[in-house]
Amino acid sequence: MLVSAYAEVGVSVGAKAGFDVAFIRKYPSPYTYSKRAILGSDISAVLRIDFNKFIGLQTELEFIQKGQGWKNSNDSAKFSAKKVLNYVQFPILAVARVGSQKVKAVFFLGPYLAYQTGGYLQESVSVDKQSKNSITSKYLFSPTDNRFDVGMIIGAGTNIKVGKGWIEVAARQDIGMMPLVKLKSGLPKTYNCNFNLSIAYLYTIK
Repeated sequence: MLVSAYAEVGVSVGAKAGFDVAFIRKYPSPYTYSKRAILGSDISAVLRIDFNKFIGLQTELEFIQKGQGWKNSNDSAKFSAKKVLNYVQFPILAVARVGSQKVKAVFFLGPYLAYQTGGYLQESVSVDKQSKNSITSKYLFSPTDNRFDVGMIIGAGTNIKVGKGWIEVAARQDIGMMPLVKLKSGLPKTYNCNFNLSIAYLYTIK
């Protein structure tokens, strides 16, 4: 029995790419501005260990963009701005798969640890939808910034067997649990939150 269980262990490696819709929970938008979500990139290398046909463990080295946008309008003029934060993220996910040998439903649950590596601020103004001026500047870290982030990931998707691997289409939500400012800063506590959609290919090497 032990030999049979061991023989079912599989190892897959691959990559995934997609986009995410991000916003910052409890973010106090500037006066007279309304909040809006932003779009960011989500790219990662993936390692998955399947202990059997149903249960596995997945870890990733992920580049992901998070942040917040805001906007305002005044007669024919429209103002918008966004803060984009770049993170290197390390998810450790329990994976459950159910289905046939060719198509499986897949579910994800687990924590992530992330570190903010940089970002940028962008402001734009348009008048009568005819002209648009945009200014982009590098995000400068302040002493109150907390560059580490910890949170939970939940998600679901589909695995489709292709050759010696799987094409995976998945939707996930990242829920940040660590404030973006240091606890002793006295500033309002805000948290990352994002939804992402991705496609990946995982090649079975064992």
